[in-house]
Amino acid sequence: MLLRFLLLAAIAVQAAPDYLVPLYKLCDGLIATQNLTVGNKNYGALVCPSTNPDNHPTHSRGGEAIYPFAVAFKHGGNAKYADAAVKLGNWMITVQNAAGAWGEEWPNYDGWDGTTADQVISMAGAYIILKDRLTAQENTAWTNSLTRASNWIEANFPKGNLNYLPTGAVALKQATTALPGAPAKWMTKAAALMVTTMQSINADDFITGEGAGIDLGYNIAQSIGYIALYGILTNTKADVDFAARILKPHAKFMYPNGAIDNSWGTRSYKWMLESGTKTAPGIPFSFGLLADRDPAFLRGAELSVDFLSKNFIGSNNLIPYGPHASKHASSNPPCIYSAFARAQSLATALEYGPTATASGPIPSEGKNWFQYFPTAKTSLIRTDKIMATVTAYDGIGQYDRGEVVRGGSITDLWFEGYGSLGFLQVSSQTVYNREEAMHMPTEGALLPLTARIEKPGTPYYANLYDEKATLGVVAEAGGFKATSAGALRDANGASSGTGFTWIHRFQADSYSSEVTVTSPTGVRIVEPFVDNAGNQYALAGDSLFRITTAEGGVWELRVTSSTSPVTLVSGEDRTKYWSPFPGLECYPLIIKLSGTGSQTVKYTVSQSKPTGMVARPAVKAAGAAGRLVARSVGEGRLAFEYSLAGSAQVRISLRALDGRNIAEVFSGFAPEGEGQGIFDASRLPRGTYFLELEAGGRMVQRKRLALF
Repeated sequence: MLLRFLLLAAIAVQAAPDYLVPLYKLCDGLIATQNLTVGNKNYGALVCPSTNPDNHPTHSRGGEAIYPFAVAFKHGGNAKYADAAVKLGNWMITVQNAAGAWGEEWPNYDGWDGTTADQVISMAGAYIILKDRLTAQENTAWTNSLTRASNWIEANFPKGNLNYLPTGAVALKQATTALPGAPAKWMTKAAALMVTTMQSINADDFITGEGAGIDLGYNIAQSIGYIALYGILTNTKADVDFAARILKPHAKFMYPNGAIDNSWGTRSYKWMLESGTKTAPGIPFSFGLLADRDPAFLRGAELSVDFLSKNFIGSNNLIPYGPHASKHASSNPPCIYSAFARAQSLATALEYGPTATASGPIPSEGKNWFQYFPTAKTSLIRTDKIMATVTAYDGIGQYDRGEVVRGGSITDLWFEGYGSLGFLQVSSQTVYNREEAMHMPTEGALLPLTARIEKPGTPYYANLYDEKATLGVVAEAGGFKATSAGALRDANGASSGTGFTWIHRFQADSYSSEVTVTSPTGVRIVEPFVDNAGNQYALAGDSLFRITTAEGGVWELRVTSSTSPVTLVSGEDRTKYWSPFPGLECYPLIIKLSGTGSQTVKYTVSQSKPTGMVARPAVKAAGAAGRLVARSVGEGRLAFEYSLAGSAQVRISLRALDGRNIAEVFSGFAPEGEGQGIFDASRLPRGTYFLELEAGGRMVQRKRLALF
């Protein structure tokens, strides 16, 4: 009971997230890309290591790294960060156009220039920190550049998607702070931009205006953070309160592992699990700046930093598109955009985040609830072991059906214990299209990762194209039911004449589907599952498909009934089930229908064998007793047990007496209750070690162990 009390305290009261460690890593990764060839016209610029879609481009938007470099210098005193910031800022000034703006598609100026606001935020924030280190000539150049850019923003904003309104407002405020004697018109325009921003909210408190609709990723990773920052910078409580209010519904889309679900938004084609979208700053500052407004926001900040640090900062200290991206030449090495964007978010949270100590669970850490958002035709469902997103979102005002429409499919599904992240099913564009060519790699033919009902051929029909599909969600005995209905349509919206009803039922530790089509001729159901390393797949008879994970868990899809015969096909076109966004591969199971007239098929997905913890190098210990229990079980193996008073990110580590990390025994999200595992210690030298238990980023238990 004492351990449960201590762990509950660790979850309820924690220090602020450690923004600085990942900030240093990202800054180091970015500095490694800096052009330091004296005399080169791009001296000081960041050269992208990516070769797809462009070969080592020099991104003008890399100027967003100036501020993170300056903050890293401020907090650590290492001059390399200040020097990198100054060099990068000096280069940015040389590529500013005559009007005062920066074009994103450098060296061309015919592309998007709204990102000038991002550059001003970065340069102005850095100038406040670094101005005493600049030469007189550099000081003049920096202030002139900021003045020209701010005048351009004042004259040309609002423009672009909604996120550029609060971004522009913050840019003008930061420039006003950095430059004494700044014209009053800058703040007049900033206030006007904020008024428009705060009017762009719908009945569900979603921000609208991203791609002529709702984009969860940009809302939570940019707009909300800048609304909050503007309120902090201007000491306007109403703006901070407003940001906190609208963060609440958006925060419900943070999954239990700390990932962000942007599977259904208007720009979901850039969905990245760790922050919602590739090119926005990132969610740490949106949660971090509001951490004192709600205990769940501090928890969200902690989870976001933890998820980013553990799963997305690679060995090169840059950020890949997703967990499987390193396997694909199109996405490895990664583009630096996400690295400097996330560094900016971390630096902002570090500089302006309030002191907050009360940390409480985010909504997804609670169980047995659902919420339907009528304005998005989207629902979140949470049971004991499962969290899912089901959507019929119809926002095709700016982008075509293949970009955003899901027609009642499950677009994100987390199943506790499935691999290291828990994602069993995800989604992607219906047809991979480089909607934003400079941000999306060139790929061959890809197939959608989204579960779907389809009719292959020319034209191709699927529920994913049906923006008219309906969705309703209700609670029922033992769980929740989501019912969608519509027609299989082509990319132009033309109906195939085949109607469908798709019922998803979610229970504590399983989910099921019931698909009815009015004409099954040529129709099939495709169920892709996240294809983690080490997974094994097998058909067992004519109605059972089995997935065995590297961790030893077994998941099964079982056809329980059908009004006409069906055929299961495993792994067809497997290599095409990959998408850079969200950076995952999937393995397809296809259920082919073969009846006439109307046909109904029912099937269930469940875990038939529990997942065991992966054995990792660790210690063979004696005398380990108390709250964290470890015992020898022979042949150099050590069993450990722990208990949690509430769900939390857990890390069990082995350390030497001098503090060196020897091995990570276990790391991952763990639910409330008991946990246990076995690991091999036979190869480690004899000696004395510490076995440490952390929960929610806080040290809970350290046991001294003797290796014998």
